[in-house]
Amino acid sequence: TMAEDLRLLGEIETRRAAVNATLKKGGTADALKLALRDAPLASTSPDVKAANALVVSAAALAVREGELGAVAHSLDPDEADVLLKYVYRALSTPSDKAAAWLRWHAALVERAGPGAIMRVITEVGHTA
Repeated sequence: TMAEDLRLLGEIETRRAAVNATLKKGGTADALKLALRDAPLASTSPDVKAANALVVSAAALAVREGELGAVAHSLDPDEADVLLKYVYRALSTPSDKAAAWLRWHAALVERAGPGAIMRVITEVGHTA
């Protein structure tokens, strides 16, 4: 419903501000965990999904390449699966960030195993 979408967009805006504040302090792993928290995967609103994808992208792409493995391993299994959904979303459209998203993909599969790919692509109705 429109009311639900507005509520979710408000939550996403609050989360965006918290993620940005955490990034300014240099806490990339914490910012990423914040961005992934309560991801609106069950929402059917393209606006809600796009807004949250921007927050997750900002946090994920702020992680330096040398930190990727450590940050990926700091994620719990659910966080890793949610981030993998956003990786596939990001890779579904042409972007100059594709190489960074492919590095995330490799780090997440190393962290969570190939089963993560199956969990993400077979879960119906809960997409990034």
